[in-house]
Amino acid sequence: MPIRTMNTPDRSGQSGILLLRVGRSAPISVMVDTGIVGLVLFGKPDGVKPTAKRTTTTIQGVKIPGAIVTAPVTIGGVTTTQPVAISLVNTDNPYIQQWKNRGVSGIIGLGTGDGGNMTNILKSMPGALGLRWSIHFNRNIGTPIGRPGALILGAEPPVDPTMSFKLPYVSQDINGALNWDDHQATGCWKFAVLREQCVPTWFDSGFTLMRVVGRNFARVPHSSTNLVRTGTRVKIAAAGSSYYGHKFIAGNTGSRNLVRLIPRGKPTINTGNSFYFDYTLTYDLVVGTVSLHDSTLKGN
Repeated sequence: MPIRTMNTPDRSGQSGILLLRVGRSAPISVMVDTGIVGLVLFGKPDGVKPTAKRTTTTIQGVKIPGAIVTAPVTIGGVTTTQPVAISLVNTDNPYIQQWKNRGVSGIIGLGTGDGGNMTNILKSMPGALGLRWSIHFNRNIGTPIGRPGALILGAEPPVDPTMSFKLPYVSQDINGALNWDDHQATGCWKFAVLREQCVPTWFDSGFTLMRVVGRNFARVPHSSTNLVRTGTRVKIAAAGSSYYGHKFIAGNTGSRNLVRLIPRGKPTINTGNSFYFDYTLTYDLVVGTVSLHDSTLKGN
């Protein structure tokens, strides 16, 4: 299924946008966000069934309550095997209003962790299509709309990945599908010439900059506004690997090399969505892995 790329409303970077159908609705656009779990809609489509349940979704650090409805969801002609939980939010949150103004009707949360009453709807796709999938974005360079990336259901993990990360098992969701904590992959990071730090790492396709948190990183070169200094070399290796699978130079471009530092608290790194442009990420719920392959969608 094609994922087109759109400049984020605040122009901090670019985001992946997917078309889907909810119940009997016409196709709607949703932003692809692996940082949360579940489908969140900003309005009520036709053909949904109300429930008495409610949920809260954290979006851009803000907890937003929603009413849960259920409906089958169709992506690329494939429909979930059962109605899935959907959160309907009615809010004047500025971040959501910006997306609505761009014609985006919701956020599809493709995280693999425990979402409580919410589930990753891909887990409800038929057969092997709900066990594995891959995500790749393409950057728009010089034009408003570039060549699309893709969501591929049933994708096989790469035979020779650039990096592969094991995810801790958490539980089963309300439909019996396996939950894996994709916020706890172990990434071993090196900034400039500082000592390597192996910390919980998550690949968040809904965030347009990398966020580095923790006292461990207090010595990383940074500006007065806590942006990692332009020109700083950054490297990451999967736990146990003998080499760094990815390297880049920190800069000032969202969805590419912009890195914010919060030098306090427990260490964790949110990679932001630059990795989804640089790699194809394949999620395998059978064994609980996320693999990165540096091929583009050009037939490899």
